[in-house]
Amino acid sequence: MLQNTVGDVRGRLLAAAFEIATRDGVDAVSTRAVCTAAGVQAPSLYHHFGDRSGLIRTVVDAAFEEYFHRKDTATPVDDADPRARVAAGWDAHIAFALAYPGLYPAMYPTSGPLPSQVERSGALLRAGFDELEQAGALRPGITAALATNALRAALRGVAHAVTANPDSSDNDLTSATVRDALIHALIADRAHN
Repeated sequence: MLQNTVGDVRGRLLAAAFEIATRDGVDAVSTRAVCTAAGVQAPSLYHHFGDRSGLIRTVVDAAFEEYFHRKDTATPVDDADPRARVAAGWDAHIAFALAYPGLYPAMYPTSGPLPSQVERSGALLRAGFDELEQAGALRPGITAALATNALRAALRGVAHAVTANPDSSDNDLTSATVRDALIHALIADRAHN
């Protein structure tokens, strides 16, 4: 995911931290582990990132860059089928979480302040539900705001559950079950042909 050159110390540090965080979680991203993996001394890390917290913020920023890149380059789905649109977005989010199981909890923490990119992600989701509301595709009584909040809560819950045990054979079924129940609750029957 991250590109760097041999002479790019900052890039090597970031790539090492990103790999460790993806594989083992952000808590495993220690100054020593990152510097050892990057083949540099600790002062280089401090020079480029200030401290471990600065490095973690940069790693989370890089993960969101990848997340939005995947969204921007995803294969378009049939806009005429609201259920397919919502399902595709859900599936892409879960696939990302499973590709980066150690990083996902830092991107979407369950407590504490949220990274600013979470708001961008939410705004994209809300825009999609605004379109569906205007098209009359939501169930009676379901607003775009309610649909956005419900989907965000369910999606984060499932993503955290599957990243906690990424090798579970139940992950796909768990995700599909919650996804389909939520789509049924949010999208009007007549929108499904």
